[in-house]
Amino acid sequence: MKFVQHSVRLPLALDKALRHESQRLQVSPYALLQKCVRSGLSELSDEQTAPRFAAEIAQEIGVLAARLAHVERLVERSLYVSTAAYAYARIVAGPRADETTITSDINAAFNRQLKLAGDS
Repeated sequence: MKFVQHSVRLPLALDKALRHESQRLQVSPYALLQKCVRSGLSELSDEQTAPRFAAEIAQEIGVLAARLAHVERLVERSLYVSTAAYAYARIVAGPRADETTITSDINAAFNRQLKLAGDS
C-alpha cells in the first residue's frame, strides 16, 4: 500500500479534542486523525449513494404498485365472471327470467362476494 502525505491545519480547540480523545483511546493523534478522515470520507460517499438507492427503490415500488393494480383488476374480473356463471346457473335451474333480472342477480352476487372478501 502506498501512502501520500497531507498537511492538515486544525484549530486549537479541535487539536485539543483530538489529543484528549487519542489519549483516552490510547492511540496516537495521527492514527486517530487517519481514522477520522476514513470515517468522514465513508460518510460522504454514503450520502452520495443513498439518494440513488432511494430513487431505485421508489421506482421499483412504483412498478410493483402498477402490477398490483393490474392483478386486482384481473381478480375482480374473475370474480365477476364467476358470479355471472353462478347467476346463469341459478336461472337455468329455476324458472325463466329476463336479462334485467339476470344482471341484477349477477351484480348482487358480485357485491356479496366483494363484501365477503373484505372490500368495501
